Amino acid sequence: MLQQRVASGMRSLNILNKQCIRRIVIPQISSNSSFTIKHSHIRTFTNSTVRYNVPQWPNPPVPQPPIGPSDDLLITPSTSPLNKGKESFWREWSSSASFQAALTTVIGLGMVFAAGVGYLEWYKSHVLHRMGRAFEPGYDPALELSTLHAPNSQHIFRREQPLIDRIVAGEEKGGYYLVIGSKGTGKGTMILDAMRKINADGASLCEAHPDLEVFRLRLGKALDFDFYEDWQGSLFSRADPRNGGPALDVERALNKLEKVALRYARKNGRPLVMAFNNIHLFPNTDEGHGLLHQLQQRAEAWAEGGILTMIFSTDDFWCLDMMKKNASRMRILSVYDLSASESLKALRHLRRQALVNRGLTRDVEDDKVLKRVYELVGGRTSYLARIARADDMLEEAEQMIEGEKQWLLSKIGLIPEHDDDVMDEQKWASCSWLLLRHLAKMIPPLSEYPVMDAVEPAATENDLPVAENASGEETSNSSVNVTPPVTEASSADIHLPHVTYEAARRIMTRTDFVNDLDHYHILSIDLHHHVRPDSLLLLRAAQQVVAEDNFDDDLDTTRDRVDQIEGLHRQSELTIKEPFKVTFDKIDGKGVWEVIGLGDSFVPASEDEEEERLV
Repeated sequence: MLQQRVASGMRSLNILNKQCIRRIVIPQISSNSSFTIKHSHIRTFTNSTVRYNVPQWPNPPVPQPPIGPSDDLLITPSTSPLNKGKESFWREWSSSASFQAALTTVIGLGMVFAAGVGYLEWYKSHVLHRMGRAFEPGYDPALELSTLHAPNSQHIFRREQPLIDRIVAGEEKGGYYLVIGSKGTGKGTMILDAMRKINADGASLCEAHPDLEVFRLRLGKALDFDFYEDWQGSLFSRADPRNGGPALDVERALNKLEKVALRYARKNGRPLVMAFNNIHLFPNTDEGHGLLHQLQQRAEAWAEGGILTMIFSTDDFWCLDMMKKNASRMRILSVYDLSASESLKALRHLRRQALVNRGLTRDVEDDKVLKRVYELVGGRTSYLARIARADDMLEEAEQMIEGEKQWLLSKIGLIPEHDDDVMDEQKWASCSWLLLRHLAKMIPPLSEYPVMDAVEPAATENDLPVAENASGEETSNSSVNVTPPVTEASSADIHLPHVTYEAARRIMTRTDFVNDLDHYHILSIDLHHHVRPDSLLLLRAAQQVVAEDNFDDDLDTTRDRVDQIEGLHRQSELTIKEPFKVTFDKIDGKGVWEVIGLGDSFVPASEDEEEERLV
């Protein structure tokens, strides 16, 4: 039995050996190729020992890594146990999530910080670039608006225009300029014309406003400056950057403007020009005075450095009075009405241009009509331009006088029998008419049309000192007054009457009403403190009011009524409804006064009562 089992096992082993030999031959043999298997390459298992646990073929054995010498047996200084502990700690900490998060945060914050610094430097450079671009040719918004209005693109040429042209072109250095004159004399127009000639190259214009917040926006528009409102870093700011008010924003703009002016002066060799028109619109308060002083301080410093020239224009005297306190480099240019010959030339030119714009082919009126217009409204450029566009120039001039008269009465009209509630208003009106009556009688009234023989000026009733004809003073070209001289003076010129400021205060008997009249454009005060009517048109209206029959009576009655009301306010009344009785008696040889209640009357006591009292 045992032999049979061994024999059967051998047969099974031979069969298995043959199957393994067949599986070793992997490549496929084609019919055309010969393949020979050597007998030596085939390993048989016939001589092997008997194995009962036959492996599950064809699962290959898993390879094992080679066995080398142990790392613990190699001890070097770099691989000591202490260093190994340090290396393992740093290796584990550097591969930890906390280190990776911290490293990511630091790198991110560094990138954000670097980007923020780069953006801030770019933004500062961009602000200066934009502000410098505001002074490039053709940028100024005010110039664009004036250029679009084609019919009035050519204005009346004045004798002050060459000086304004040189100032705007940057040829006049070392000072800043205050252009003062009445409303409608052409101050702003001359500045715009000068800017138009150079296409606003190196010049900018900003209009003033009573609200300083609005002025802040206008200044930013003129300088192309947004006051850091477009800075993206403001998204992360916690406080409002505009807590300081408009004055702080104006100071920021002026700081940037100083840097731009320095660059421009080094590059072009001439200063920038910044014009502020109608500064009298600033509030006549401490806030407005502070802003005006703020601009004047920069104007003084920049004029000394020759990097920027400021031009201020105003209608009111208080700006000159305010700026004169701190002025050392200020130059004053006074602008008056045109002379007779200049007015006729300007009126003829404007009339011809108006007829062409309206498509009319008729001729311009003769010189008699033009002279009559000049006698009615004078040489104010705004009035001449308005009359030139009318159908009938004489009728338009008469209507303008009537309108000025009614406006004047609405402001300072007299009310002889007024109530005490309007006493202050009538006090102002009566004092104003005292001065206007004095000025109206200093020149002859308007003659009838056609022009008759000249009438001698009526003698003034008031013997107060009157300013002489200041034509020589007005045309001086000193270091302060740069008003050019009159080139075409003639006997036909109508000079507005004027008195000194001191004389005006004595005539009005008040010291605080002159500036209010100047603010309402009823009076005008010039550099030499000469007080005159604001225009010939207003003087003609005042002459018509003064020429009325009952004017003097109404003026005297109004002043008497004011005195009565003031007298009543200064008096104190004591009203006794029931009189009391005072008696004198002697007690122990001493005199004693006694007030006995409220008696019936102040009738002296009878003789009997007197004797009883003395007993």
